[in-house]
Amino acid sequence: MSNAFSGAAVQPPVKTRYDGVMLFLHWSVALLILVAFAIAQGRGLLPRGPERTALMDLHRSLGVLVLALVALRMVWRAVSPPPPMPAGTAPLLLLAAKGGHLALYALMIAVPLGGVLMTQANGHSVTVFGLFTLPTLVGEDKAFGHTLEEAHEFLGTLIIVVAGLHAVAALVHQYVLKDGTLRRMLPQGRR
Repeated sequence: MSNAFSGAAVQPPVKTRYDGVMLFLHWSVALLILVAFAIAQGRGLLPRGPERTALMDLHRSLGVLVLALVALRMVWRAVSPPPPMPAGTAPLLLLAAKGGHLALYALMIAVPLGGVLMTQANGHSVTVFGLFTLPTLVGEDKAFGHTLEEAHEFLGTLIIVVAGLHAVAALVHQYVLKDGTLRRMLPQGRR
């Protein structure tokens, strides 16, 4: 007699990988953050002028896109929860993973949002890929803009450090612990 007729609940199979939507969002956000960081670091190579302004407009547009994709990612994570960590993962590692993910999500929101507020406090609008301008959230206040600029630069560097630690942890799981954690976030066939 099958489970459908015996009254026993059929349990869905345990998820072992992130789905395609989360893979796309994860790797897209990672790439966008790296490009935005590289632009910020390299902006000094250009003299002040239209080219540098265009480059920083691109930086801001990428930041807004990161913010939008992270919001989508949070919604998708609620709809399609991630696979559980491998059985037998030490409680301390579980805590570190949760803390690291929480830190990354907080930074992925704080860095671009801080950049938007900083730009607006410095008296400039934020236009996204030349398509639309964000509503003004704060009025011009150069002192506040300077404070936000310092915070934005610090948090921008911090997100790279935390993401780097995240990548190192994934490699440790793959090559030291050999528990398959990294495979969960790689596209099919990339094992």
